[in-house]
Amino acid sequence: MRIAVVDTETSGTGPDDRILEFALVMMERHAHQTRIAWGHSALHDEGPPSTPEAFAIHGISEVQRRGMVVPQEMMDHLKGADLVVAHNASFDRAMLRRTAAWANDLPWRCSVRQIKWRREQVSFVGLSSLLNRYKIHRNIGHRALDDALGLAKLMLHRDHTGNMFLDQLVATGDLKQDA
Repeated sequence: MRIAVVDTETSGTGPDDRILEFALVMMERHAHQTRIAWGHSALHDEGPPSTPEAFAIHGISEVQRRGMVVPQEMMDHLKGADLVVAHNASFDRAMLRRTAAWANDLPWRCSVRQIKWRREQVSFVGLSSLLNRYKIHRNIGHRALDDALGLAKLMLHRDHTGNMFLDQLVATGDLKQDA
């Protein structure tokens, strides 16, 4: 099974906002053996400039992304994934489908909504909070590759029953599609 863990940094959260950075971390799963195979991120120059609020979070300037495009090879790997995982997947899926409409039809799973965090005695499920709780280091918070890699590492951690968090996502159904 090929599992794509994705994250996006965007120009904002409005209907005209777009992806500024896309990260893809590919995981491979055979039986119950799962490993992180590789990860890559790319800046993307599409849509409006960042809102001041979005820029304060990710710090990606217009100069950094000017002329940049997510490589087709990354999109092909995403398209070929058996499962797509994101933290707050509804947001990432909505942003990705603005660039690639087919992304809406992928088998999405959400690590916020589809993992039973309360059974783990977790009440706040922000990615930074979860990574801190499970002692997962990331170099730069709120950059797509560090967030996606942190999430992939989190998916390999075990819940109170001894199963990986990823097992909960594999066992559940696809995230309901947004209109």
